Order: sequence, then structure tokens, then C-alpha cells
Amino acid sequence: MDQLTLSQIKDFVIVAVAILAFLVLLGNAYKTIREWRQPGMTEAEWRRSVDDKLGKDNKRIEALEEGNKVICRALMALLSHEINGNSNDKLTKALADLNDYLIER
Repeated sequence: MDQLTLSQIKDFVIVAVAILAFLVLLGNAYKTIREWRQPGMTEAEWRRSVDDKLGKDNKRIEALEEGNKVICRALMALLSHEINGNSNDKLTKALADLNDYLIER
């Protein structure tokens, strides 16, 4: 077997460093390509989250609209009772509806 010379060791180290640098270059290229594709994936996730939030907001708005209807019916019953003085059945029903709405809320 031949003895290793300093020149051969130096050449081996240079080749090893070049191979490692090439692997690092490939890794960085892969990471860059993956980051370029990432905004498309996060946009889809963002759209899903926005759709979920809009769905929740829509349910909340519908609940508020129902509450406003119940409150308006109760107010109309109070006004009717105040004007006529004898709308006790409407007033009783409005009170029951208002109680149901406030309890179930």
C-alpha cells in the first residue's frame, strides 16, 4: 500500500468539503422551493378559517335578529296594553316569549 501524502489528504478534504457543500446547496434549494409553495397552502387554511368565522358570525347575527323580534313583540304588547288597557293576553304571551328567549339564550 502506498503511503498517504499530504497532497492526497488535502485533495480528499477538498472533495469531502465540496460534496458537503453540494448537499447543503441541495437542502437550501429544497427549502426555498417549499417556502415558495407555502403561501398557497396557508391561503387555503386562511380561507377555511375565514369561512368558519363567517359561519359563526352568521349564526350570531341570526340569534340577535331573533332576540330583536322577541323584544319588539314584547314592546308592542306593552304599547297595546298601555293604549287599550285590556291586552292582558298579549302581554302574558309576550312575557312568556321573552322569558323563553332569555332563558334559552
